[in-house]
Amino acid sequence: MKVLWRSGAAAVVWSGVFLQLWLMLHGRPPAEAAHAVVKFLSFFTVLSNIAVGTLLAAPILAADRPLGRWAERAGTRVAVAVYIAVTAGIYHTLLAGLWRPTGLQLLADTLLHTVAPALFLVDFLAFPPGEAAKWRAAWKALVFPLAYGAWSLVHGAATGFYPYPFLDVAKRGYGAVLVTMLLMGAGFYAVTLALTGLQHLQRRLARRPRAPISA
Repeated sequence: MKVLWRSGAAAVVWSGVFLQLWLMLHGRPPAEAAHAVVKFLSFFTVLSNIAVGTLLAAPILAADRPLGRWAERAGTRVAVAVYIAVTAGIYHTLLAGLWRPTGLQLLADTLLHTVAPALFLVDFLAFPPGEAAKWRAAWKALVFPLAYGAWSLVHGAATGFYPYPFLDVAKRGYGAVLVTMLLMGAGFYAVTLALTGLQHLQRRLARRPRAPISA
């Protein structure tokens, strides 16, 4: 059941990633393809979906290899759950109303921002790891968002492209953007603590002895 579920879920998640890549490359001359790929990989949505697709597929395709074992670690699952949850939360509260995608773009948008988060949430709840993530390691989940924020500012300064309005230094200024990033970092950390607590609760409930059924 677990293998069947993850195989199907991984296929759905990766289909959204590759569909979005195709939409960004379709019709572009070869000279612009490399720039389009860099732009594609500059969206946190894409990166968090790639992480979800990897965590769903790795335990099936590389169960006995380092990647497969890494994907099943409690801390890894919490971190990726945080990334995809924040992706969904920010999109549906701040960004969805800024555009009206149609056709294949609407399909990609739905897969990336709604379906993938829902699938990984189900997987996170249904298949808890053998141990819960450590509280003292919660800060590690912030490393990737911090690196992403730094990349967005450096890449934006060089090219003028900012993937999200709240990161647009040209319009908001560095002060406002840095404050936003600080607040978002606090949000990432809060979600990390919440999901770490959920893992500990799952472990506690799994260890609780069941009362005998009386005749």
